[in-house]
Amino acid sequence: MTSASFIITNLKEAVTLEPLAKENRFTQISNKDLGRQANAWIAVTGQKIVGVGCGEVDSNFKTFANIDGRGCIALPGLIDAHTHPVFAGIRSDEFCRRLDGATYQEIAKQGGGIQSSVKSTAEATDDLLESLIRARMNTFAQHGVTTIEMKSGYGLTVAEELRHLRLIKKIAQNSAQTISATCLALHAVPKDQPSAKKWAEVCARELLPIVRKEGLADAVDAFIETGYFSVNDCALYLETAKQLGLNIRLHVDEFSDSQGAVCAASYGALSADHLQFASPEGILAMASKGVVALLLPGTSLYTSIPYTDSTPFKKAGCAIGLATDFNPGSCPVDNLRLVLTMGALHCKLTMAEAVAAVTWVPARSLRLEGEKGALTIGRDADILIMPLTSCEEFVADLGRTRPAFVFAKGRKIFSPD
Repeated sequence: MTSASFIITNLKEAVTLEPLAKENRFTQISNKDLGRQANAWIAVTGQKIVGVGCGEVDSNFKTFANIDGRGCIALPGLIDAHTHPVFAGIRSDEFCRRLDGATYQEIAKQGGGIQSSVKSTAEATDDLLESLIRARMNTFAQHGVTTIEMKSGYGLTVAEELRHLRLIKKIAQNSAQTISATCLALHAVPKDQPSAKKWAEVCARELLPIVRKEGLADAVDAFIETGYFSVNDCALYLETAKQLGLNIRLHVDEFSDSQGAVCAASYGALSADHLQFASPEGILAMASKGVVALLLPGTSLYTSIPYTDSTPFKKAGCAIGLATDFNPGSCPVDNLRLVLTMGALHCKLTMAEAVAAVTWVPARSLRLEGEKGALTIGRDADILIMPLTSCEEFVADLGRTRPAFVFAKGRKIFSPD
C-alpha cells in the first residue's frame, strides 16, 4: 500500500490498548485495558494513525482509499525487544549435544556456544551478513513484528562489533520496520583477552565512544552470569555508557542469581532479560526503578532450562514483556506470536498481560511508548491484521495463523496475497 491516506474497515474487532496508553500505565493489566472495539475501523495518513472508531466511519475519512479488513481483528504491530539476528553459521549440533546431556555452559567451555557463532560471523562478508539480516527481518514481518531490537555480540573485537553495528544502522535507515540497535559487546570473553574485566574495560575506553559518536546504538547490554561477566566486571562499561548517554539493557540471572537484577535497577536499565533466578531483592529493586522484566520463554523451550515465573514480578509491580531472544544457539525461535502463547502458558500471564507483553510494554522497554504499542491517534501506523475471530483466539493460536496484513509506519510489509 503506497497511498498517502487509507482506511481499514470491516474489522470484527480492534484491540487498541488505549486505556493503557491514556494512563501511560504498564502494570496491573486486566482485560478492560485492552480497549477492544467491535465493528472497528482505523484511518491512516502517511506514517500515522489519524482515526480509530467503531460503527459508522467518520465523515472526515470517507474519501480515504479503503482496505477491506475481511472481518479480521486488528492489534498494534508487535514489538520484539530482544533479538540477536547478526550472525552467520548454524549450531544445530549443540541442540543434539544437549539432548545427550551436555549443558549450555559445558558446550561453551568446549569451544561451542557464542564463540562458535563469533568465528562463523567473522568469516562472513558484509554482503552476506546484510542479506541474512534482511531475510530475518522479513520473517519477523510475516509474524506481525513491526519493531525489532537488534543486538550485536557475535563480534568480540572492537572492529567486528563496529562492523556489525554499522550494518544494523545501514539497514535501519531504509527499513519500514523500526530498528533499535543495542551494543552487546559483553556477550562473552574473547579468547585473546586475559579476563572478563579487562575486555569490559577495552570496550568502555575504545568501543563505546565510537558507538556514541557514530550513533550506532541506542543502548548497551552485558551478559551478567556465572562464567561470563560479574557485576564488578561490567562496572566501568556500564558507567561509561551512562556518561555517554547510552541506555542500558541487561541479560541477567538466567542460570543463577548473579545479582543481575539488582545491578539492572542500580543503573536504571530499561530492561533486565531472562531472570529465571532473579532474587526477591532484585525483583523489588527493578520494580522500584521501573525496569521492565523481559521474559524469554523460547530459550527455555529450546534448552530445557526453567521458565521464568511472572508471579513475583507482578506482585512487586514490575512491568512484564515477552521477546523471542532469536539467536543461532539457544533460541532459533523467530515467531513472537508463538512466544506470546508460551508466555501465557509457562510464565503465567493472563490474556491481557500477554497481549500487552508483545505490544505496549516492550514499547516502554525501548522508550518508544509515545509512538508504538497501541492503536491510538498520533501513533505510528504499525498495525497487525489477523484473520481470527477474537483476541482470545489470537492468544491461543500458538502463532500458527499467518496475518492478513502487516503495516509498518503506514506501509504494507506483509500480506500473503
